[in-house]
Amino acid sequence: MKDEKIKYKSSPQWHDFANYQTFERQCNNYSDYLNSYVNWFAKKSNVCRFAMKQGLFLAMFAGSLFCINKFEGSYESIELWLLNSLACLILLISLLPDFVTDKDVIKSKSNLFVIATYFSPAVLKALQMNWEASVIPLIGIGLGMSFIFYLINRLEGYTRAWSRYRTAQYKVSLISCQKQTGLLTEKQALHRLHHIINSEVESRHKEIISDLHFFGDKVNGLLGKKAGL
Repeated sequence: MKDEKIKYKSSPQWHDFANYQTFERQCNNYSDYLNSYVNWFAKKSNVCRFAMKQGLFLAMFAGSLFCINKFEGSYESIELWLLNSLACLILLISLLPDFVTDKDVIKSKSNLFVIATYFSPAVLKALQMNWEASVIPLIGIGLGMSFIFYLINRLEGYTRAWSRYRTAQYKVSLISCQKQTGLLTEKQALHRLHHIINSEVESRHKEIISDLHFFGDKVNGLLGKKAGL
């Protein structure tokens, strides 16, 4: 029972940093605090950025089909092999940077759903259905997905928070290294650590207010334009 409590212990809270007077304890607690939030926001940020990027590439794929139709004069000239080849080419370009660093990128269920969307025109053509009608909706879905996930990421501040916590984590690690090598005294190290904590709190407050103002300004601007019409 005791081990379970330790295992599921929550992330360090702000009052934890005042409970210990030594630099090592405060530094370790704050590092744990930062690390938990770096990992949490990194997952959210990665999902949003992946969706934004795939939305743009999906719109590019559908736009390519639309352009081929304009040049050739008809969708009838687009063969099944061309639909599959174009989808594979766009997917290769969009997924290659992620696949190099994370080979499990194509195993995610949400990623597989996005990947399958690229082949929807080819599937419809193979079933001898009207696949041409899916081109314009795919352009709209791609652009809409990018825009929606951009707004979610901006409003929730996932990427900005991940970057802020990661930067603070690097700074704390540097202070700890300088303390261990004797470049900083205990008092100097504590002073710099508290400065980072205070700066991170102020930056978080400014970013939250900035994100809310951004969303509010966009909504007010849209309503103002409609009222003017």
